[in-house]
Amino acid sequence: MRIGFVCLIVQLCLVVHGRPVQMQADLPDSEAVQRWVSTMEAAQELRRQGSYEAAYRGFEDAAVQARGMPGRPILRARNYEYLGSVAAILGRPFEAEGHYQSAIRLWESMGEIGTIAQLQAMADLVNLYVETGQTGKADRLAKRLVSDSEGKLESNRTAAGRVLLALAAAAYLNGDLNRAESLCRKALEAKIGNPEIMAEELSQAHNQLGLILWQRDRHAAGLEQARKAVEILERNDRTHSIEYAAALANQAMMSSMENGDRRAPDMMRRSIEVVRAGVGTGHVFLAELLVNYAGLLKQAKRGNESKAAQREAQQIFQRTLVQQPGQHTVDVSDLMRASKHH
Repeated sequence: MRIGFVCLIVQLCLVVHGRPVQMQADLPDSEAVQRWVSTMEAAQELRRQGSYEAAYRGFEDAAVQARGMPGRPILRARNYEYLGSVAAILGRPFEAEGHYQSAIRLWESMGEIGTIAQLQAMADLVNLYVETGQTGKADRLAKRLVSDSEGKLESNRTAAGRVLLALAAAAYLNGDLNRAESLCRKALEAKIGNPEIMAEELSQAHNQLGLILWQRDRHAAGLEQARKAVEILERNDRTHSIEYAAALANQAMMSSMENGDRRAPDMMRRSIEVVRAGVGTGHVFLAELLVNYAGLLKQAKRGNESKAAQREAQQIFQRTLVQQPGQHTVDVSDLMRASKHH
């Protein structure tokens, strides 16, 4: 799942996160911008706490403040990015797609000044298409992203890491595991040691690499990456995030299949609790985790609990088939399928 961070505007006459920034003559006054910044930061803090609905409302409030401000639509474009990101987490893929497309159009309208931001928004949209299983859209946009980003990312590690990871995800979806691994490792190189990268982004890259390695039958190496993804978020007190739930679920499935880890059901249960708290009880991601949880419980000969988890999953699938189409999981089901070939 795509995660974002508040990259506060470099064209404004403010000091944001300790950095002096420049002012454009046609931008709104600094007080209005500072109110927007404060609203965005409060929404982002809610997001870090796993309060996704409240975060979404906060980003909506910031969007209202940005609407009608003079000058380039930088603030509006940023708002669309974060609204898209949280909408994707909440299981609203059509809404998320619309937000990302609006951000891309606004960045494109700004010419060269919006180029790097546009590439990052395109990467976010590629990730959305991957997460929802839209192979054709993911492939087409990934090809455009490769072309548009050529020669433009060398001096920007943050953008490079985001674009490379999105391209890795698209390659993974298409079954091109050689390319997926190469791109994912390059994305990790760009992210490791980069102070602008949030813990969730670094964890996500390790998580993705773990899935790729597992699919390439390098199970021990895949499990190691899954553990790193979990450890990064635990070390940074990000255990309420959806990214943590995804990483922990992968570790549970991998450790169960690789080592027969008896703690796997407990890890999966913790992942489920995080998702329930973050996005409620009607999300497709929760249903997919419950299916895998049921499998782990069955292996542990806890049949009644397994059946209960399976029933709950089916109820969620029935309720959300129309509202949340596609694949919102981090492909833990692929782990089960891959293991059956050995």
